[in-house]
Amino acid sequence: MKIRKAIEEDVDGIAIVHINSWKTTYKGILPDQYLSSMNLEAKKKNWLRNLKMLHNATFVAENANGEIIGFAAGGPEQTNDPHFQGEVYAIYFLKEYQKQGLGRKMIKAVIHELIKMEHKNLIIWALKDNPSCGFYKALGGQVIAEKTVKMAGIELIKVGFGWEDIQDILLHL
Repeated sequence: MKIRKAIEEDVDGIAIVHINSWKTTYKGILPDQYLSSMNLEAKKKNWLRNLKMLHNATFVAENANGEIIGFAAGGPEQTNDPHFQGEVYAIYFLKEYQKQGLGRKMIKAVIHELIKMEHKNLIIWALKDNPSCGFYKALGGQVIAEKTVKMAGIELIKVGFGWEDIQDILLHL
């Protein structure tokens, strides 16, 4: 497996992983109709815009054939929370590549990039029912907030995992 910084030519692979991983990760959490209606072209446009952003810390994981099988993205905290500077926005892998240690490698790459951007602390938001919440706890994340969000026409709870010192997450990798 190879982990590298994402480039604009990766948008197709990232968008495919994004949609397919949501279909497996959020089955039973989000309505099936919502998951099956996710639009590949819209995701590609969104990711192209994201990759062009100045403070972009997006990485991809490739299998031995050079196919993108996962991605992680981070950058400045998005809600202007005065307590946190950096944020990991997303980390997803195709189901068959999950639970192989790639998440730790991917988070490490994003964290190093956020440190280069001089972010001193970190937050990660995840749906409360997301099976990956245990992963964030294992990395030393403390539940620091909860908020209700509306997705796919339903209300869900998001949990914020925080690290007061971004370096602390590296101790768990």
